[in-house]
Amino acid sequence: MPLSEYEASPGVSVELCAQCRGLLLDRHEIRELAGGGSLAKATEVVPVSLGDEMGMRCPKCVDPVMQPLRVRGADEVGSWQCRSCGGLWLGDGAFFHLARALRTSRQAPRILAPPTASRSPRVSKGARLTHSRSQYDQGMENLIAVPVVMLLSLLFCLTGFGRLLAFLVGMPFHEVGHATASWLSSRIAIPLPFFTFWFDDQSVLMGLIVAGVLGWLLFHTYREKNWFMFASASVVTLAWAVATFVIPPMQTLMWQILSGALGELVFGAFILVAFHFALPDRLRWDFWRWIILIPAGLCFTQAVMLWRTVSSDVSQMPWGSAIGSESDGDMNRLVQQHGWSANELADFYLNVAYLGLTALVIAYSYAAYRFIQRKTGQPPFSDG
Repeated sequence: MPLSEYEASPGVSVELCAQCRGLLLDRHEIRELAGGGSLAKATEVVPVSLGDEMGMRCPKCVDPVMQPLRVRGADEVGSWQCRSCGGLWLGDGAFFHLARALRTSRQAPRILAPPTASRSPRVSKGARLTHSRSQYDQGMENLIAVPVVMLLSLLFCLTGFGRLLAFLVGMPFHEVGHATASWLSSRIAIPLPFFTFWFDDQSVLMGLIVAGVLGWLLFHTYREKNWFMFASASVVTLAWAVATFVIPPMQTLMWQILSGALGELVFGAFILVAFHFALPDRLRWDFWRWIILIPAGLCFTQAVMLWRTVSSDVSQMPWGSAIGSESDGDMNRLVQQHGWSANELADFYLNVAYLGLTALVIAYSYAAYRFIQRKTGQPPFSDG
């Protein structure tokens, strides 16, 4: 869908497809060009057979599929409305019928002059996002993927080979957990296989880099109306501010050590939860979520099983480290340098595991609810 800016009226630009001559209008553009009026009276929802994929996606919101509409008087012209932002995609010629219908319900519109060959569209300066090619709330595969992966991971981790493989798969989660805690406390850190290098002193440059990345994430998720990732980025931004400016540096060093095993639980659970939600389009999460789902399931399942075992039998505590001396292990340092007991560590990580399971159940319940909504019909559109 190659979209370009087209000045439909002085001071009002809309999105025009030069190939099919369709128009993409935001809600405010509809009102500026066509005046007020009731969209519900000017359009009607086109029923879609259960299970059929809806082929049009909103170019602005990226993920949400658009509901097919029929503009009164333009029955043969394809038109759609985005369920998220309320914008309209109008096929060639549909705008004029929409304008007439809106005029009869409220006031006269300012009629848009059709583009001609001599009046070429003005190309937008910025690159535009392409629409997503995968759905998050339609298709049985989206509904059963997480439960199936979790069940298979559980059965796999009951074997010795499965636990070994889950340990190896979980190591990147572990090291990124250390590094993330360092970054959130404005320290330079480099995660490596089986080891993470970090500086004990906080860095102003690192703090600015983290703030810039989080600011970019907040901006793009808000612009794309991706509320799941906007909320997630807001929580991480708050954690960065607290860890950098509120918590004493020695305390954040302790959290950097704690965050190795936390990474296996938190990142594993987050990926399983985020499987049902869109991330920023540039990350192409609609594709990569299928690739990382299995490692995340293995890592999270093994971590939950480990801390359940340690909580009932503290002798199973994972002392030592993968490389280096025995005393360099995370649990050894937490006990010897920061005053934790083995039982306190076991209870702490097990409680985090239960929180992750709770979040997973809530997210899956919401995903199942959305799936059922798609199957049984959509709520009516708002006129805004």
